[in-house]
Amino acid sequence: MFADRILAFIHGQGRPAWLVGGYVRDRLLGRPSHDLDLVVPEGGIRLARDLARAFGGAWFALDEERDVGRAILSGDDAPLEVDVARLRLPELVDDLALRDFTANAIAMDLAADGGPRIIDPFDGQADLERKLLRAVTEGAFRDDPLRMLRGVRMVAELGFRLEGATYNLVRRDAGLLPAAASERVRDEMMRVLAAPAAWQHLRLLDDLALLRHVLPESASQIGVAQSAPHYQDVFDHTRSVLLHLRTLYTLLWPDMAPAPPAEEGTVLAPADQWAEAAALLAPYAAELREHLCLPLASGHVRRDLLVWAAVAHDWGKPARRTVTPQGDTHFYDHDHWGALLAEARLQALKFAGDEVAYVARLVDYHMRPGHLAHDYPPSRRAIYRFFRDAESTGPDCVLLSLADTMATRATAPDPEGWQRRLGASRMLLDAYFRERAVWVSPTPLLNGRQVMAELGLPPGPQVGALIAGLREAQATGEVQTAEEAARWLRRQMAAQAEE
Repeated sequence: MFADRILAFIHGQGRPAWLVGGYVRDRLLGRPSHDLDLVVPEGGIRLARDLARAFGGAWFALDEERDVGRAILSGDDAPLEVDVARLRLPELVDDLALRDFTANAIAMDLAADGGPRIIDPFDGQADLERKLLRAVTEGAFRDDPLRMLRGVRMVAELGFRLEGATYNLVRRDAGLLPAAASERVRDEMMRVLAAPAAWQHLRLLDDLALLRHVLPESASQIGVAQSAPHYQDVFDHTRSVLLHLRTLYTLLWPDMAPAPPAEEGTVLAPADQWAEAAALLAPYAAELREHLCLPLASGHVRRDLLVWAAVAHDWGKPARRTVTPQGDTHFYDHDHWGALLAEARLQALKFAGDEVAYVARLVDYHMRPGHLAHDYPPSRRAIYRFFRDAESTGPDCVLLSLADTMATRATAPDPEGWQRRLGASRMLLDAYFRERAVWVSPTPLLNGRQVMAELGLPPGPQVGALIAGLREAQATGEVQTAEEAARWLRRQMAAQAEE
């Protein structure tokens, strides 16, 4: 392995060096890892430079005052980052005591004779065997509040549980989380929501009193009741949508780890619906996989951010809840309100502009496929207008809407409504992946200059509105040739003149 060559090189230097942190933990667990963390008595930046020169990589200083450097090396399959830091305290054991969890406070002595030697002063290996996450010290989270969120992420990724005293320490110190940098909070939450049991870990975040600080919009959903066919409050419904979305993902990526079984109070849609959902998606599976793997920003793809849209899709409901004299609950305009909240929260978490726009658009339009199913079969005009508004997020919106309706109706299936939903979803996916040039984005029969010449108009908003209307007329089959387009334009001008 490439990492072993690096460790052999460091051993050959004949100077004290210890491997620490996540790599040691993952190595003991038999998990792959692409980052190395080293500590040395001195010369951290120098060793990072020497590694880069020896293995043909790049290096730079992360913190000159603390003598921390990073080497980025080309590994066998992926780049390998090696961070090298000077000990923060003179003794290794005291330095390890500054770490977050015992599982991360295990060191490997690379200078030892006879090969690397494990140093485990806080019994971290026993905690690994017990799948237990335990804070090294009582002040671990006060030293760095982000460690609390990292603990949830490690629970999500490793399948560990928080030790009782550590659980209580997180609850005690939860109010310190806002002091953590937004970018670091974002990165931890990306990994929490990417985990198979993300829907369960939203509940854990609330149990630990962290949710109100990281996603207050989600916290505000707790206890917000809904009318039938919903059987859960808005928060648990959102968690159920995450569960159903993850299960839809496994239909597209069979090798993906499935979500764990539904817990008490949450019901997975019946097996016959999953069979029909699989049949719906199968003809478009390759295109959907490619589409959902399109990059957005910062190394993230659509699939990574679609789960954020699932989390945020009903953020607007608490503020838009009304109850009629008859006791019926409504959430009018919650989709648009939720889009504004999603935009603000993701901006606060320092997401890239394209990521913010993607999630906000999905939240804004997540109800539209359901409206099209209600009026099944949707007209060509309705399908065109859906994609005009949703743009390239249309297929993503179909998946989100499927997860939403399956979660909503899990305890009270509506066979007729479900068939309409399947039919509308099929028409939308077919329009986007099979007939896009006809139904979604037809090639203009006339360009702006030709429209202005035909009608004797100067440049301006009127021309843009006419072109947009002509594009819709093409998509609906109302016009099919340039001559028909010209006649359509003249009719529009005549109608405007009469108004």
